[in-house]
Amino acid sequence: MNIKATLHAMLPHAGLGHLLETYLTWSGVGFICSFIASSLDKHSDVPYAAYYTSALNDAVGFKFWILLAVVGTLLFCLSLPVLYLSLHFPAMTEFSRRLRRFTYTFFLVAFDEGGLMIGILTANFIDTSERISLLANKSFLFSDVGFFTILALCLLNSLLWLFGEAIHSRNEQTYSGVVALLMKVPLRFSIPGYIVVTAVLANLVVSQ
Repeated sequence: MNIKATLHAMLPHAGLGHLLETYLTWSGVGFICSFIASSLDKHSDVPYAAYYTSALNDAVGFKFWILLAVVGTLLFCLSLPVLYLSLHFPAMTEFSRRLRRFTYTFFLVAFDEGGLMIGILTANFIDTSERISLLANKSFLFSDVGFFTILALCLLNSLLWLFGEAIHSRNEQTYSGVVALLMKVPLRFSIPGYIVVTAVLANLVVSQ
């Protein structure tokens, strides 16, 4: 299988159109809300304005996004061997399906939260006013967000979508993409690779 065919096979059933549509939806919401909150902040002495301005600070937490991503990734690691066993032991099929759907939920919520976060940070990057920068700093606990930081977050968030849609497709109720490729890897390669990757991920989680 050549590189082009491999990259195409890695795409889940949802397709890139779904990725783009979801990104535009959630990042657009975060982007627009940032400017609305920034405008309302000019009238922070008015009770309703202060209330809705503070809502942006509570909308998305960077650490909460990391928590969702970590839990989803660990469940993904657990789902793979269960899925493999279900292919050989039909009695485990239903358990595997439920576990994959549960794992997908964490990836889905993390991706949506990430989209909101990227929209807010993009607004902060475009509008460098003190008010909107302060809102972003309060929300995500870091400042001076640049283009490459936003790009890195986009890539990481896209990986959440890739793994989430691969482990469970809502319409077909099955797996696809990266997961389908992994299920075809011979055990002599997949088992050592699985152990190494899972150990590295577990070590990263514990060392935080």
